[in-house]
Parts: sequence; structure tokens; C-alpha cells
Amino acid sequence: MFSVEQKVWHRNGQRSGTVLECDGDLVFIAQENGVEVEFQASDLTATPPADASASGGRLTDSKAANRPVSHVMPGRTLTPRDITEEHLRLLGNVPVRTLQEVAALFEHRPGAGKFSALDAAGKLNLIAEITAVPYRTMRTYIGRPGELGLLMGKSLADARKAV
Repeated sequence: MFSVEQKVWHRNGQRSGTVLECDGDLVFIAQENGVEVEFQASDLTATPPADASASGGRLTDSKAANRPVSHVMPGRTLTPRDITEEHLRLLGNVPVRTLQEVAALFEHRPGAGKFSALDAAGKLNLIAEITAVPYRTMRTYIGRPGELGLLMGKSLADARKAV
């Protein structure tokens, strides 16, 4: 198994990062760009692939290196069938003001629709996206909405400035 703070690479060489936490066979890592992702331990290695650069990505031609990269958080998006009582309790724990800000930012997106029309999974995914606070972190603040609101506040302020 891996240890916290250890540098690891995905076996395909496309991603790398520093281990944040190990939970059974799941390993949570933080990539150099700050994005947190999770992988099965069997998908990771402590040895960089032979064709990986120092930062962890594969070496590519200069045109490919200058293209913007889209990062996807595999296995971290909630679906309606994933929702449990804990998810609903967490959604109820998000401060009203934070929900209002997330809703306003969402509804300003072209063709987004109404925030109130989203199911619990959609709302939690959107809250995690806009506030940059992953669900795994949010759930540690159940019962402490004030602290959760403070944690989410900085990203909300940055997102408001960008609109």
C-alpha cells in the first residue's frame, strides 16, 4: 500500500500526484494542479512510467503540451442512485447563503436551467464543483455548517469575480 505524502503514478502514465489518504483499496491523490482524484490501489505505482515527464504526465510533442488539459475526477461524481440519508443530511448542512450563491452562479450559465430543478446528486456535484470542496471533505463538516460555509467562502468569492 502507499503512504500519505508519497508520489504515485497511474499505471497508464497519464496522471500522477501525492497521496492524501488511503481508504481500503481506494487511494486519494492530489495532482500538481490541486485536483483531487481517487484510484484503486492496483491502478497506481510508486515507480514513474519510463515515458513520463518529471511532473508525471507523458512526454508529448510541443503542440500537444500547449493545448489546455481537461481534468476529470473519475468515480467522484454522484448519481441519483448513490444518494443516501448521509448525502441528504450533508445537503441540509450547507449554509443557506452558500446554496443561494451556488444557485445564482449556476443559473447564470448559458442553458443551465434552475438550480431548484436539480436532484440531490446534481446539487452536491455542483456545490463541490463551484466551491472546490470535494464531497469527502464536506462530509467531515456535518453538524458544523458555519465552518463548512467558511471553507467554501473563498472559492465562492473567486467564482463570483469570474462571472
